[in-house]
Amino acid sequence: MSEAPNLSPLLNVIGGPSRGTGFRLSTGTSVIGREEGVDILLADIKVSRQHATVELTGGRTVLTDLRSTNGTWVNDERISGSRELREGDRIRLGQVLLRFHDPASAPTDPIGTPAFVVLQHARVRGGDAPPARPAIPAQPSTALSALSGPTSAVRTFRARPARTLLLVIGGCVALASWVAWTYQWLQ
Repeated sequence: MSEAPNLSPLLNVIGGPSRGTGFRLSTGTSVIGREEGVDILLADIKVSRQHATVELTGGRTVLTDLRSTNGTWVNDERISGSRELREGDRIRLGQVLLRFHDPASAPTDPIGTPAFVVLQHARVRGGDAPPARPAIPAQPSTALSALSGPTSAVRTFRARPARTLLLVIGGCVALASWVAWTYQWLQ
């Protein structure tokens, strides 16, 4: 957990009523339920008026069931009492399915997307081959300190193969449509 508000934990509704809604958690205790006046309001009749609490203290996020009628479930396991939440945990309250996301502890770069670093070395005078590439650490921030030898550029690329594939396919479809339209127009 971090002091930056955009790095504070988040509960996203991924199933049931209010799907797509997100609740940013703040330091202290938040009450989850269907009763007006709770901190996280879930509009589901199967959620108790005061169903559970989420407590953020000392870099930990703890979910506590408040002896709700239908129970509180974490990763398809009913909990009684408290459970510390981890990145990606699925929480079910009634018919509402939530996913816990803690950007400060997620295995991604600060922007929130997986990244890898490509290092390009400059040629040394006299036509010598570039120095061997150092082992690239998992975190881009430490990659810069691992450099040995002159570099011409350090670039960070976002790994998004599915999006790239969709863009390529979409571009091909658009190009084929344009060619077919142009052929018909010329006839």
